[in-house]
Amino acid sequence: MGVAKILVAGSCVAGALAGAAVYRRYRREILAAHERAAAGGRIIETERGPIEYERSGKGPAVLVLHGAAGGYDQGTLIGHQFFGAEFQVIAPSRFGYLNSPVPQDSSLEAQADAYACLLDALGIDRVTVVAFSAGGPSGLHFALRYPDRTAALVTASAIGYTDPADARARETEAAINSVIGSDFIYWFAITYAPARVLDLFGVSREVREGLPPAEMAEAGQLMGAMLPMSCRLDGILLDQKRDMPQDFPLGQIRAPTLVIHARDDSLVDYGHGQHIAAGIPGAEMMSLQDGGHLLLGHYDEIRSRIMTFFERIKL
Repeated sequence: MGVAKILVAGSCVAGALAGAAVYRRYRREILAAHERAAAGGRIIETERGPIEYERSGKGPAVLVLHGAAGGYDQGTLIGHQFFGAEFQVIAPSRFGYLNSPVPQDSSLEAQADAYACLLDALGIDRVTVVAFSAGGPSGLHFALRYPDRTAALVTASAIGYTDPADARARETEAAINSVIGSDFIYWFAITYAPARVLDLFGVSREVREGLPPAEMAEAGQLMGAMLPMSCRLDGILLDQKRDMPQDFPLGQIRAPTLVIHARDDSLVDYGHGQHIAAGIPGAEMMSLQDGGHLLLGHYDEIRSRIMTFFERIKL
Protein backbone atom coordinates (compact mmCIF):
# COMPACT_ATOMS: atom_id res chain seq x y z
CA MET A 1 0.00 0.00 0.00
CA GLY A 2 1.38 3.42 -0.95
CA VAL A 3 1.91 6.25 1.49
CA ALA A 4 -1.06 8.19 0.11
CA LYS A 5 -3.39 5.22 0.56
CA ILE A 6 -2.09 4.69 4.08
CA LEU A 7 -2.77 8.35 4.92
CA VAL A 8 -6.29 8.16 3.47
CA ALA A 9 -7.03 4.95 5.33
CA GLY A 10 -5.63 6.44 8.52
CA SER A 11 -7.78 9.55 8.12
CA CYS A 12 -10.89 7.43 7.64
CA VAL A 13 -10.14 5.37 10.74
CA ALA A 14 -9.43 8.52 12.76
CA GLY A 15 -12.66 10.08 11.53
CA ALA A 16 -14.64 6.97 12.42
CA LEU A 17 -13.09 6.84 15.89
CA ALA A 18 -13.76 10.53 16.44
CA GLY A 19 -17.35 10.09 15.27
CA ALA A 20 -17.80 7.15 17.61
CA ALA A 21 -16.41 9.18 20.51
CA VAL A 22 -18.78 12.04 19.73
CA TYR A 23 -21.77 9.69 19.60
CA ARG A 24 -20.79 8.00 22.87
CA ARG A 25 -20.62 11.41 24.50
CA TYR A 26 -24.03 12.29 23.03
CA ARG A 27 -25.61 9.07 24.31
CA ARG A 28 -24.20 9.67 27.78
CA GLU A 29 -25.37 13.27 27.94
CA ILE A 30 -28.80 12.74 26.39
CA LEU A 31 -29.53 9.94 28.85
CA ALA A 32 -28.52 12.28 31.67
CA ALA A 33 -30.82 14.95 30.22
CA HIS A 34 -33.75 12.53 30.16
CA GLU A 35 -33.05 11.56 33.76
CA ARG A 36 -32.78 15.21 34.82
CA ALA A 37 -36.05 16.13 33.11
CA ALA A 38 -37.85 13.19 34.73
CA ALA A 39 -36.43 13.83 38.20
CA GLY A 40 -37.82 17.27 38.98
CA GLY A 41 -41.31 17.47 37.57
CA ARG A 42 -44.45 16.22 39.27
CA ILE A 43 -47.72 15.34 37.58
CA ILE A 44 -50.90 16.58 39.19
CA GLU A 45 -54.44 15.82 38.06
CA THR A 46 -56.62 18.90 37.64
CA GLU A 47 -60.01 19.73 36.18
CA ARG A 48 -58.13 20.50 32.96
CA GLY A 49 -56.30 17.18 32.96
CA PRO A 50 -52.75 16.29 34.03
CA ILE A 51 -50.22 19.11 34.37
CA GLU A 52 -46.52 18.77 35.06
CA TYR A 53 -44.97 21.31 37.40
CA GLU A 54 -42.20 21.97 39.88
CA ARG A 55 -42.67 23.84 43.15
CA SER A 56 -39.64 25.20 44.96
CA GLY A 57 -38.71 27.81 47.53
CA LYS A 58 -40.78 29.58 50.17
CA GLY A 59 -42.51 32.93 50.34
CA PRO A 60 -44.95 34.72 48.02
CA ALA A 61 -46.03 32.53 45.11
CA VAL A 62 -44.71 33.25 41.62
CA LEU A 63 -46.14 31.43 38.59
CA VAL A 64 -43.34 31.27 35.99
CA LEU A 65 -44.41 30.56 32.41
CA HIS A 66 -41.54 29.29 30.31
CA GLY A 67 -40.68 30.11 26.71
CA ALA A 68 -40.41 27.99 23.60
CA ALA A 69 -38.25 24.87 23.95
CA GLY A 70 -38.76 25.07 27.71
CA GLY A 71 -40.71 23.20 30.35
CA TYR A 72 -40.99 23.22 34.12
CA ASP A 73 -37.18 23.05 34.29
CA GLN A 74 -36.66 26.23 32.26
CA GLY A 75 -39.35 27.97 34.29
CA THR A 76 -37.68 26.97 37.56
CA LEU A 77 -34.31 28.21 36.31
CA ILE A 78 -35.78 31.56 35.25
CA GLY A 79 -37.63 31.87 38.54
CA HIS A 80 -34.46 31.37 40.54
CA GLN A 81 -32.50 33.80 38.35
CA PHE A 82 -35.13 36.51 38.78
CA PHE A 83 -36.16 35.91 42.39
CA GLY A 84 -33.52 33.91 44.24
CA ALA A 85 -34.72 31.90 47.23
CA GLU A 86 -37.09 34.51 48.68
CA PHE A 87 -40.13 33.39 46.69
CA GLN A 88 -42.08 30.23 46.06
CA VAL A 89 -41.66 29.39 42.38
CA ILE A 90 -44.45 27.44 40.67
CA ALA A 91 -43.22 26.38 37.23
CA PRO A 92 -45.63 24.37 35.03
CA SER A 93 -44.80 22.72 31.74
CA ARG A 94 -47.13 24.33 29.22
CA PHE A 95 -49.21 22.23 26.83
CA GLY A 96 -47.02 19.88 24.78
CA TYR A 97 -43.88 20.35 26.84
CA LEU A 98 -42.28 17.39 28.60
CA ASN A 99 -45.08 15.52 30.41
CA SER A 100 -47.92 18.02 29.97
CA PRO A 101 -50.04 16.65 27.10
CA VAL A 102 -51.70 18.67 24.35
CA PRO A 103 -55.44 18.57 25.14
CA GLN A 104 -58.21 18.70 22.58
CA ASP A 105 -58.74 22.36 23.42
CA SER A 106 -55.21 23.74 23.35
CA SER A 107 -56.13 27.41 22.91
CA LEU A 108 -54.46 30.19 24.86
CA GLU A 109 -57.68 30.59 26.84
CA ALA A 110 -57.59 26.90 27.77
CA GLN A 111 -53.93 27.21 28.75
CA ALA A 112 -54.77 30.11 31.06
CA ASP A 113 -57.60 28.09 32.58
CA ALA A 114 -55.18 25.20 33.11
CA TYR A 115 -52.93 27.48 35.16
CA ALA A 116 -55.92 28.38 37.34
CA CYS A 117 -56.73 24.69 37.79
CA LEU A 118 -53.12 24.01 38.78
CA LEU A 119 -53.29 26.74 41.41
CA ASP A 120 -56.58 25.28 42.67
CA ALA A 121 -54.99 21.85 43.01
CA LEU A 122 -52.05 23.36 44.91
CA GLY A 123 -54.29 25.46 47.18
CA ILE A 124 -52.87 28.80 45.99
CA ASP A 125 -55.22 31.76 45.58
CA ARG A 126 -53.04 34.57 44.15
CA VAL A 127 -49.74 34.70 42.33
CA THR A 128 -47.38 37.02 40.59
CA VAL A 129 -47.30 35.87 36.97
CA VAL A 130 -43.92 35.90 35.21
CA ALA A 131 -44.31 35.31 31.48
CA PHE A 132 -41.13 34.72 29.51
CA SER A 133 -40.89 34.75 25.70
CA ALA A 134 -43.53 32.39 24.22
CA GLY A 135 -45.10 32.19 27.67
CA GLY A 136 -46.24 35.79 27.14
CA PRO A 137 -49.55 35.18 25.34
CA SER A 138 -50.93 32.70 27.87
CA GLY A 139 -49.68 34.89 30.73
CA LEU A 140 -51.57 37.87 29.32
CA HIS A 141 -54.68 35.72 28.92
CA PHE A 142 -54.41 34.59 32.55
CA ALA A 143 -54.07 38.16 33.83
CA LEU A 144 -57.16 39.15 31.83
CA ARG A 145 -59.30 36.12 32.75
CA TYR A 146 -58.28 35.93 36.41
CA PRO A 147 -57.78 39.46 37.72
CA ASP A 148 -58.49 38.47 41.32
CA ARG A 149 -55.78 35.81 41.20
CA THR A 150 -53.10 37.98 39.56
CA ALA A 151 -51.28 39.97 42.23
CA ALA A 152 -48.84 41.34 39.64
CA LEU A 153 -47.62 40.60 36.12
CA VAL A 154 -44.01 40.60 34.93
CA THR A 155 -43.27 39.97 31.25
CA ALA A 156 -39.71 39.28 30.09
CA SER A 157 -38.77 39.18 26.39
CA ALA A 158 -42.41 38.25 25.94
CA ILE A 159 -44.40 37.81 22.75
CA GLY A 160 -47.18 40.37 22.79
CA TYR A 161 -48.79 39.65 19.43
CA THR A 162 -48.39 37.55 16.31
CA ASP A 163 -48.18 38.79 12.75
CA PRO A 164 -48.62 36.88 9.50
CA ALA A 165 -45.17 35.40 9.00
CA ASP A 166 -43.10 37.14 6.35
CA ALA A 167 -40.44 35.36 4.30
CA ARG A 168 -37.64 36.20 6.72
CA ALA A 169 -39.67 35.01 9.72
CA ARG A 170 -40.44 31.73 7.98
CA GLU A 171 -36.76 31.25 7.21
CA THR A 172 -35.85 31.88 10.85
CA GLU A 173 -38.55 29.49 12.05
CA ALA A 174 -37.38 26.81 9.60
CA ALA A 175 -33.78 27.25 10.78
CA ILE A 176 -34.83 26.92 14.41
CA ASN A 177 -36.98 23.86 13.68
CA SER A 178 -34.11 22.19 11.83
CA VAL A 179 -32.02 22.47 14.99
CA ILE A 180 -34.66 21.66 17.59
CA GLY A 181 -36.32 18.87 15.64
CA SER A 182 -33.61 16.40 16.65
CA ASP A 183 -32.01 15.70 20.01
CA PHE A 184 -28.72 14.87 18.34
CA ILE A 185 -28.62 17.94 16.09
CA TYR A 186 -29.48 20.28 18.95
CA TRP A 187 -26.98 18.61 21.29
CA PHE A 188 -24.27 18.77 18.62
CA ALA A 189 -25.04 22.43 17.97
CA ILE A 190 -24.87 23.56 21.61
CA THR A 191 -21.80 21.41 22.23
CA TYR A 192 -19.71 22.34 19.19
CA ALA A 193 -21.30 25.55 17.87
CA PRO A 194 -22.94 27.30 20.84
CA ALA A 195 -22.44 30.75 19.31
CA ARG A 196 -24.66 29.80 16.36
CA VAL A 197 -27.40 28.62 18.70
CA LEU A 198 -27.21 31.80 20.74
CA ASP A 199 -27.57 33.71 17.46
CA LEU A 200 -30.84 31.84 16.86
CA PHE A 201 -31.97 32.67 20.40
CA GLY A 202 -31.46 36.37 19.85
CA VAL A 203 -28.12 36.79 21.61
CA SER A 204 -25.75 38.62 19.30
CA ARG A 205 -21.97 38.33 19.10
CA GLU A 206 -21.67 41.83 20.56
CA VAL A 207 -23.62 40.75 23.64
CA ARG A 208 -21.59 37.55 24.01
CA GLU A 209 -18.27 39.37 23.75
CA GLY A 210 -19.25 41.67 26.60
CA LEU A 211 -20.27 38.92 29.03
CA PRO A 212 -18.09 37.71 31.90
CA PRO A 213 -17.43 33.95 32.06
CA ALA A 214 -20.10 33.44 34.74
CA GLU A 215 -22.80 34.91 32.50
CA MET A 216 -21.68 32.78 29.56
CA ALA A 217 -21.91 29.76 31.83
CA GLU A 218 -25.52 30.72 32.63
CA ALA A 219 -26.23 30.97 28.90
CA GLY A 220 -24.84 27.48 28.46
CA GLN A 221 -27.00 26.26 31.33
CA LEU A 222 -30.11 27.72 29.70
CA MET A 223 -29.29 26.03 26.38
CA GLY A 224 -28.51 22.73 28.07
CA ALA A 225 -31.77 22.86 30.01
CA MET A 226 -33.65 22.57 26.70
CA LEU A 227 -32.52 18.98 26.28
CA PRO A 228 -34.10 16.59 25.53
CA MET A 229 -35.70 18.49 22.64
CA SER A 230 -37.75 15.50 21.53
CA CYS A 231 -39.89 15.90 24.67
CA ARG A 232 -40.62 19.54 23.88
CA LEU A 233 -41.30 19.51 20.16
CA ASP A 234 -45.10 19.18 20.43
CA GLY A 235 -45.20 22.32 22.54
CA ILE A 236 -42.91 24.23 20.18
CA LEU A 237 -45.07 23.38 17.17
CA LEU A 238 -48.20 24.34 19.13
CA ASP A 239 -46.67 27.72 20.04
CA GLN A 240 -45.89 28.36 16.37
CA LYS A 241 -49.53 27.75 15.37
CA ARG A 242 -51.14 29.97 17.98
CA ASP A 243 -52.47 33.42 17.21
CA MET A 244 -52.19 36.41 19.55
CA PRO A 245 -54.06 39.28 17.88
CA GLN A 246 -52.70 42.80 18.08
CA ASP A 247 -56.10 43.99 19.28
CA PHE A 248 -56.08 41.68 22.32
CA PRO A 249 -57.68 43.83 25.07
CA LEU A 250 -54.55 44.66 27.04
CA GLY A 251 -56.35 47.74 28.34
CA GLN A 252 -58.62 45.50 30.43
CA ILE A 253 -55.73 44.00 32.41
CA ARG A 254 -55.72 45.56 35.88
CA ALA A 255 -52.72 43.85 37.47
CA PRO A 256 -49.69 46.02 38.26
CA THR A 257 -47.33 45.20 35.40
CA LEU A 258 -43.59 45.37 34.79
CA VAL A 259 -42.38 44.80 31.22
CA ILE A 260 -38.72 43.81 30.70
CA HIS A 261 -37.27 43.77 27.20
CA ALA A 262 -33.89 44.32 25.55
CA ARG A 263 -33.66 46.66 22.60
CA ASP A 264 -31.33 44.26 20.77
CA ASP A 265 -33.58 41.21 21.14
CA SER A 266 -33.44 39.69 17.67
CA LEU A 267 -35.83 36.82 18.42
CA VAL A 268 -38.80 38.72 19.90
CA ASP A 269 -38.57 42.30 18.71
CA TYR A 270 -38.42 45.12 21.25
CA GLY A 271 -41.70 46.35 19.79
CA HIS A 272 -43.50 43.51 21.58
CA GLY A 273 -42.44 44.92 24.94
CA GLN A 274 -43.46 48.42 23.88
CA HIS A 275 -46.84 47.10 22.74
CA ILE A 276 -47.53 45.39 26.08
CA ALA A 277 -46.34 48.36 28.15
CA ALA A 278 -48.39 50.83 26.12
CA GLY A 279 -51.51 48.70 26.24
CA ILE A 280 -51.73 47.81 29.95
CA PRO A 281 -52.79 50.78 32.10
CA GLY A 282 -50.01 51.97 34.40
CA ALA A 283 -47.49 49.40 33.18
CA GLU A 284 -43.81 50.10 33.86
CA MET A 285 -41.15 49.25 31.31
CA MET A 286 -37.59 48.24 32.01
CA SER A 287 -35.70 48.81 28.76
CA LEU A 288 -32.28 47.22 28.42
CA GLN A 289 -29.86 48.41 25.78
CA ASP A 290 -28.41 44.94 25.30
CA GLY A 291 -28.63 41.40 26.64
CA GLY A 292 -30.51 39.86 23.73
CA HIS A 293 -33.50 37.61 24.13
CA LEU A 294 -32.06 35.89 27.21
CA LEU A 295 -31.36 39.25 28.92
CA LEU A 296 -27.80 38.13 29.61
CA GLY A 297 -25.62 40.32 31.76
CA HIS A 298 -28.57 41.91 33.56
CA TYR A 299 -29.92 39.36 36.06
CA ASP A 300 -28.75 41.28 39.14
CA GLU A 301 -30.22 44.48 37.72
CA ILE A 302 -33.49 42.69 36.90
CA ARG A 303 -33.77 41.22 40.39
CA SER A 304 -33.24 44.66 41.90
CA ARG A 305 -35.85 46.27 39.64
CA ILE A 306 -38.42 43.55 40.38
CA MET A 307 -37.93 44.02 44.14
CA THR A 308 -38.34 47.79 43.75
CA PHE A 309 -41.48 47.18 41.69
CA PHE A 310 -42.88 44.88 44.40
CA GLU A 311 -42.14 47.44 47.11
CA ARG A 312 -43.91 50.15 45.12
CA ILE A 313 -47.07 48.09 44.65
CA LYS A 314 -46.82 46.82 48.26
CA LEU A 315 -46.82 43.18 47.23
